[in-house]
Amino acid sequence: MRTSTQGIELIQKFEGLEQTAYPDPGSGGDPWTIGYGHTGPDVYPGLWISKLQAEELLVKDLRRFEDAVETLIDVELNQNEFDALVSFAFNVGEGALGDSTLRRRLNAGEDKCPVFQQELPRWVNGANGPMPGLVRRREAEAELACAPVRETKETFLLRAVRYFEEEKHQIDALNALWGELDPVQRDWFITAYRGSQAPPEPVEEYEDFFPLDVPYFAQHDSKTNQGGRMCFTSSMAMALDYLDPDVIDGDDDWYLSIVLYFGDTVSSEAQQRAARSLGFDATFRMDGTEEDLLSKLDQEIPVPIGILHYGSVDNPSGGGHWVTLIGYDETHFMVHDPAGELDLINGGYFWNRSGENQRYTRKNLLKRWNIANDHDGWWIDLKK
Repeated sequence: MRTSTQGIELIQKFEGLEQTAYPDPGSGGDPWTIGYGHTGPDVYPGLWISKLQAEELLVKDLRRFEDAVETLIDVELNQNEFDALVSFAFNVGEGALGDSTLRRRLNAGEDKCPVFQQELPRWVNGANGPMPGLVRRREAEAELACAPVRETKETFLLRAVRYFEEEKHQIDALNALWGELDPVQRDWFITAYRGSQAPPEPVEEYEDFFPLDVPYFAQHDSKTNQGGRMCFTSSMAMALDYLDPDVIDGDDDWYLSIVLYFGDTVSSEAQQRAARSLGFDATFRMDGTEEDLLSKLDQEIPVPIGILHYGSVDNPSGGGHWVTLIGYDETHFMVHDPAGELDLINGGYFWNRSGENQRYTRKNLLKRWNIANDHDGWWIDLKK
């Protein structure tokens, strides 16, 4: 069994959303936390995620507690009872659930509603006595556990989308389903999914030479301490390695050592001088247009560009982030994004998704590149 939408909303309400990573109050550092209480080695200082990413993380984090409830509770549970126990375990831990009188009484076959009403309120104390937030949470969990299960209209397809994790069998199943739809059904679905009456955007076939066969370097797997801030270096290394692989004697970490000789990894001057020291004709420019990008790609030259990757697409923000364009079609740019897959609409990044050969819509990526007008994009002008 998995937590229902109602159960997830209850947990979200009491956990609260933090979109920027914050340190442990006790240590002032590790472990860092983000979203709805998510911690782990993938959370680091300065990380920001969108609300959608936080929800995705929560669904994944709940798996552990869902499995614990199914393992620890021997009696049959309805959806509301299951959701209440998952919320409880998520808050106090699987070990506390396992050692609790709540568990022992449920497994003894006692009437479940009175057990929830009597046992949950016992778990509300902090160092100085009952905590109002915990009192409210336990009341909400008990109320949910005792409530009759409402008939749901949630389909299997909706549940499948909620728990989609890009497993091969999941991708194959969705592709097979898509293949069963005729063109009219596909157009209807796209329009309904986008919440618009506008016709779906056409997708043209790629040109034969797109995407360019550019190597992909992920910044966060760097063996240096610069991984969180070396998007510029990783993007440049990808483009330069494509133009002359004999010159780039390694990956983005190798190229970083060249850049740091001339300055900081985020410095456009250091990037320009590093590339030139290796014999490349590279110029940092702040006057980029869409036509410039298409022209360079038509010449089969990858294009590193600097974008604003935080905030909504209509109000982008942030200190800047670099990606490498490797192709385009009628509606999209093909992109190597060293940080992963960008949430182009909401800002931030989808969790643990590769940035290799991403397709970002031209219209929305340009909103994050041309900020004040249509000719102020930051880019590196490379020549063969």
